[in-house]
Amino acid sequence: MTIASSTLFTFCIAWVAVYVFLKFVCAVWTVTEHFNRMFGPEYTPRHASSTLGVALEGAAKLMGWGAVIVLPAGAILLFAALFR
Repeated sequence: MTIASSTLFTFCIAWVAVYVFLKFVCAVWTVTEHFNRMFGPEYTPRHASSTLGVALEGAAKLMGWGAVIVLPAGAILLFAALFR
């Protein structure tokens, strides 16, 4: 049981770490995209217009909903391992 909970805890932490990294990449991509368009002649602020930007936003949204479930589960597993 200890190995299973340790493995599940590691998966939960990895999921949240990947989510944070993906949100960072999405933010950098969005800032870069808007910054490059700002100096163009036809700047109009809008959401992601490129295929990669839309894919990053979709993946970040999916990972975020997963993190809502995984983060509390990881915390519970951590406390269970510490106070066993």
